[in-house]
Amino acid sequence: MELETEAPPLRPRDAAALERYDGVRSTHAYEASWFHNATFVFPLAAALIAGAVWLATGSGEAGGAALFFCVVTAVMLPVVFVTWQRTTTAMVVHAEGITALHQGEERQTLGWAELRGVRRVETMGNVRWYLDGAEGEHIVVEGEMSGREQLLEAAEAGVTPQPRQE
Repeated sequence: MELETEAPPLRPRDAAALERYDGVRSTHAYEASWFHNATFVFPLAAALIAGAVWLATGSGEAGGAALFFCVVTAVMLPVVFVTWQRTTTAMVVHAEGITALHQGEERQTLGWAELRGVRRVETMGNVRWYLDGAEGEHIVVEGEMSGREQLLEAAEAGVTPQPRQE
């Protein structure tokens, strides 16, 4: 017996954007958020731990480490903010193709006639899929996308075969 899992809900702005698309077949929410970014979380956690050690022991080294990690966290915030602005928060499979949204704003659409293939790329243990379109365009599908397998199956089913070049 298979357990049915309910897909996570879309963010409010992504859900409101669905009315722009005809024949919505499926939606896929990005399950992470900006604060899940390791370049922000790790220095913040280190600052909290070093700060707790400093408060408990009065160690100058721990206080210095806490201050250092607070600075690193502050420096990384703009980097995380900029990368979050480029992150797809939802994917919509609809009658015309596949659209990537960020907080309800359309970032990119690949029409079914433009879709050329699906690639899996692994970089340092992080796996992403690329929906390749005509003329080098692509949409990135992150590993944290809900219903990722169904999204990739829909994309593969919609790939337009290319004539052989001889």
